Amino acid sequence: GLFDRPGKWFQSQPDKEIPKTLIISVFLNPYDWVELMRQHPINAPAHKGMEWSEFVTSPWERKRSNLDNQILDTANVQCSFGFSFEEIVPCKTNRDPSFDSFPLYELRLTNSSGPTGGAVGDPYSSLLELRADKIRNFFSFAEFEGVVEFISMRYEDLVMDDDYANYASDLTLPFPGIAGLFEKIRDKTSLVPDVDAGWISDVNGTFKAEALGVGATKLDPYYVQWMQEHVDWNVETLVGYSP
Repeated sequence: GLFDRPGKWFQSQPDKEIPKTLIISVFLNPYDWVELMRQHPINAPAHKGMEWSEFVTSPWERKRSNLDNQILDTANVQCSFGFSFEEIVPCKTNRDPSFDSFPLYELRLTNSSGPTGGAVGDPYSSLLELRADKIRNFFSFAEFEGVVEFISMRYEDLVMDDDYANYASDLTLPFPGIAGLFEKIRDKTSLVPDVDAGWISDVNGTFKAEALGVGATKLDPYYVQWMQEHVDWNVETLVGYSP
């Protein structure tokens, strides 16, 4: 359920009552996110060292571990981070979960209506399909019992840099930077951040998020074109991204 596992994994409705909760989901544009995952396939060791053309088309899967193959009661076994046997591969492993090489491939959360098909519990046909389901899952948090407000935002809007003027009209925040997030939280909840903390002027850059990725214009144009043709933009528009 919610809060039972790190926030990057699929979440489900909490089994127990939770206090009134504000959830903030932060997303990175699909071009940089996929490329960063290719360079650093966290929790996906089977996808190391791939060129982009192989990485984006490879099924998001790996073999069951030897420990998995020894499990007799798969319906009741408790897997890593509270997942069930039909939700992840592998279910059990001797690797340290604190390392990026710790393998954890999430299986299909919903039945696919896309051209590749696939039922709940099947591997995703690609990382892009996983991303689309992940966005849908995160947006479902707004309906969880105990969640009083849900804020989704693009990571890029937390970064204040010289290029701000080029995308200011597309901001999902009142103004750029973490200060803009504070303002949005205040609008949603009536909570007032401490102005004495220096987040408004941010002289020391404490409240500035570091840039992630390089942006689509600096990536391989063939990769960018492929992404434009294969990303599920209907889902990405929920976050505020477009081709």
